[in-house]
Amino acid sequence: MKKILIAFIVLAVLAAASVSAFVIAKKKSDTRTQEQNNILADNILFQLESDKTSKIEISCADDNYTFEYQNFIWNLTHSDKGDSFSVNQSVLTGIATTFGSLTADTNYGAATTDTLKRYGLDKPYTVTVYNDGNAYTLNIGNISPTGDYYYVTAEGKENVYAVASSDITSLMFDRLGLMSNELIPYTDNELSEIILKRDGKVVYDLTFDNTTGIWSLPEEYSLIEVDQSVTSRIETNMTRLTAEVMLGELDDLAAYGFDKPYAEMTIKGSDGTEQKLLFSYYGNDSDTYTYVYLENAGIAEVYYTYDVRFIEYDIFDLVLQKVENASMYNVSEFSFKCAEAEDSFQVNTTDETAQCRGTEIKLGNAEIFGFFRNFYNSFSYLNITGIDIDAKPELKDPVLSASYTLNDGSTVSVDLVSTGNGSDCYLFKNGKYTGNLVSSDFISSGNSSMINLYNTLCSHAGIEPNS
Repeated sequence: MKKILIAFIVLAVLAAASVSAFVIAKKKSDTRTQEQNNILADNILFQLESDKTSKIEISCADDNYTFEYQNFIWNLTHSDKGDSFSVNQSVLTGIATTFGSLTADTNYGAATTDTLKRYGLDKPYTVTVYNDGNAYTLNIGNISPTGDYYYVTAEGKENVYAVASSDITSLMFDRLGLMSNELIPYTDNELSEIILKRDGKVVYDLTFDNTTGIWSLPEEYSLIEVDQSVTSRIETNMTRLTAEVMLGELDDLAAYGFDKPYAEMTIKGSDGTEQKLLFSYYGNDSDTYTYVYLENAGIAEVYYTYDVRFIEYDIFDLVLQKVENASMYNVSEFSFKCAEAEDSFQVNTTDETAQCRGTEIKLGNAEIFGFFRNFYNSFSYLNITGIDIDAKPELKDPVLSASYTLNDGSTVSVDLVSTGNGSDCYLFKNGKYTGNLVSSDFISSGNSSMINLYNTLCSHAGIEPNS
């Protein structure tokens, strides 16, 4: 019996010891967990709602900058050196975003005079973010020997921390990195004029009318129609282009050939501002890259040559290269006259008929309509072969004349007058020289010529050609 009692006592003692050991171990574990949690909590440097960031201050080696979020964009509002430039919007937005959730991987204990100097934090790169009315400051020192971390301190915290390089590089920028890398600081419909010069001479001068939404050339080109699809592409391209490489400020424009630029461009904004650009094909890679100097910002950049091909354009590239004399569906009568034939037609689109010298042409017949349409289009849509606004031709001895009476009773006349140089002709409309040149080859050369299509129509419509 005594043996059993002793056994029970031993078990009780062992159990008590075990419970005590467990309690002690658990307390130690809880203490370690709490310490780890405290460390993890301390490593969370900032937790902010980035969309509530209204101002960012950056203090770096070259200057102290203040950027403010105004009217949905970031603007440079102060520079100790009086600097002024357009801001890289994605960079400032990225700073606000990164700052909003910034966590250190580890810390190196309390920041002292010695540790600050050791980690390059005695002369830090400083970023201060103003968020929801409060200021939050991060001081950035040296990068770690492995390049994985930057050493930082955060205002309100006592330690030196190590933050992943990928996060810190989203916060650290010099002047060039803070500047906009866009070709021009305008968006769609903010352009008012584009002037291109080559060899010191104006190649084209485009002006935008905000009321009509139309690009136009100077008055001397008033009878030449601008191709709005081309000008819209130029506008869209310009307002979206960003540099492939930002070279920075230049002490000597000759460094990249800007002392003798290939092209110069002045771009005016609807707000009254303007930007001046110089373009240079420099070195042996001009097929791939074009160098651009932004005079206003005083910096050089590199772009893909294909993206800035608008500097190679001439007037001819900007205008419609096929012009319409009059739409067949808006004509009640038309006639033509050339060396090979002349004739006139009356059109009734409602009844789907046409009349030619008393003979009715049934346009409701698909085959006949096809012949009629092909003949009409052959001289009513003209391919422009060149531009010559300096010529002063007389409307005399035209090689082709066409006239149209529209459904509203108005009239249109078109005449082609030989330039005396091969088949090229001056294009007159309503008695005025337009500045356009047209080849007369379409009149009688080839199976699809106007005369051949006229004879084909006559043959199928039962009309004797009026040669």
